[in-house]
Amino acid sequence: MTIGELLKDYRIQQKKTQRQWVNDVVSPSFYAKVEKNLSSISADNLIELLNVNKISLTDFFGKLNHQAKTVHDENLEIDRMVNEAYYQNSVHDLQQIRNFVAESDFPNKEDKLDIIDIFIAIINKNLSSIDSGVIDRLKERTFDVSHFNSDSLRLYCNLMSFYDLDSNLLISKRVIRQFIGSSSIDIQKLVLSIIINMMILCIRNKRFEETEFYISSEKQIKTKPDIFFYKTIAPAYENIIKYHYDQDPKCLDKVQTITASVKIAGMPSYGKELEELMIANK
Repeated sequence: MTIGELLKDYRIQQKKTQRQWVNDVVSPSFYAKVEKNLSSISADNLIELLNVNKISLTDFFGKLNHQAKTVHDENLEIDRMVNEAYYQNSVHDLQQIRNFVAESDFPNKEDKLDIIDIFIAIINKNLSSIDSGVIDRLKERTFDVSHFNSDSLRLYCNLMSFYDLDSNLLISKRVIRQFIGSSSIDIQKLVLSIIINMMILCIRNKRFEETEFYISSEKQIKTKPDIFFYKTIAPAYENIIKYHYDQDPKCLDKVQTITASVKIAGMPSYGKELEELMIANK
């Protein structure tokens, strides 16, 4: 039994229409394709869908056949490993993951390979190595989306550096407004990543007047253990912005404190980039 078929069984048991069942987690039209096995639902959206319909994750996955569950778990693990390697600036680890994905039979492996290649190019600061057709195809998938799901949200988060600032301002505000109230930790991580990236882009482009929306949005997300890193990093950029307006040295002291913490925590490259951004805006 597939995920789509099992979701349909649960929905029918609860005597709900597809529109009642999705409860704004995904669009009804997209969900209809999931039930027919024409589209794959992301892990984030699946978990949120099960939660809103009060279905035990253990019961649900227990009813899936072993193969479907294995592929699902592997997909989750690959995504986690890719993101971790990227934030650690490890081209070696990303290349090893890429080799594994290339030899796998994941249904969406081409998208995964494209994203890994983009991550490697970003770390190597060699964006010219990425085929323009790949970038354009992935950008079109996000720019033309009218209602984002977690997959398109993650894709946009990964592709932000390929958009110009004005395009990023347009897309980021749309997705943040859509997902800012989500209770999913994974969604909150993506939203916070986008918020932080936008603050960085605005600072680098001297568009400080655009940052108010992102600062306000960041403060709407409550601090939890799983998003502690993001909630720790965000104030550094907020203080760089605040220093631009107030010229208060205490703002830079706070940035330096956060930078030191990031380096101690084992992310020296990230800490160095943060420090360079602060120095450039003194």
